[in-house]
Amino acid sequence: MPERSMELAARKRELRAGKAAERDSLSLVQREQLSARVCHHAWSWFTQAGAVSLLAYAPFRSELDCLPLLREAWAGGHDVWLPRVDRESGTLSLHSVGAWEELVPGAFGIPEPAAGSITLAGAETGTGGNLPDAVFVPGLAFDLRGGRLGYGRGYYDRLRAGWEQTPSGNNRRPLWVGLAFGVQLVPEVPLEEHDALMDLLITENGIWDCRKERLHGINSFQ
Repeated sequence: MPERSMELAARKRELRAGKAAERDSLSLVQREQLSARVCHHAWSWFTQAGAVSLLAYAPFRSELDCLPLLREAWAGGHDVWLPRVDRESGTLSLHSVGAWEELVPGAFGIPEPAAGSITLAGAETGTGGNLPDAVFVPGLAFDLRGGRLGYGRGYYDRLRAGWEQTPSGNNRRPLWVGLAFGVQLVPEVPLEEHDALMDLLITENGIWDCRKERLHGINSFQ
């Protein structure tokens, strides 16, 4: 491995460990309160954008709890998709979920849709059927340009790459939205070429348009 790659990998490991510890240090009450505020901002953006479908995640350990957002979407009759991990292929399959109770323990102990649940056809490659309007993802660290540090397994990066490498046809590409606690923000996330950037970032402090930040370097929370 080239020296630069080794240095970047070391920086990522250090940042992952530090931000995981910082996120873990939040009390359960703090995480619940902050998660509710983030989900409020996320739902406001989702409805104002006229979105009708979303891909989100089942929170694990000290991750930001997006269940309030999912409940709003279910109550509003929106299409909600959650991922199921295939550890052998390193890919995600996307499944329709109508209630939290439909989830079962899955890979890495993370709740996920049951194996026999309805899948979003062609989701792995972006072909066949419609992609969700928004993809809400967790992470360990984010920056305001849209940099995201995940857990190092690359599931979301591969999913997004498959969508972007396939002609979209009539399918509108989803907006990618990072959900995070404010303590997870850093000045700059160390990135490699394959690391995808978020379009928006939402914390308890509001909504950040990372696309504008990349274009102009000037922005403010909405």
